[in-house]
Amino acid sequence: MLFALYAILLLGGMYLVGASFASPVLPGLIFIAGVLCISAAVAVPVMTQHRDAGYHRRE
Repeated sequence: MLFALYAILLLGGMYLVGASFASPVLPGLIFIAGVLCISAAVAVPVMTQHRDAGYHRRE
């Protein structure tokens, strides 16, 4: 399930970055949205690994 979210965010972000160069309306906004999607795709496995390792627990 998490892999599907990662793949959708990564591929969607790559599509948005590529589509921003051909867009006649607000290409900068589309580019920023693509970069944010790619950043979120990278953050998903990092945050999941951090959560699964138990680093946030104080005992």
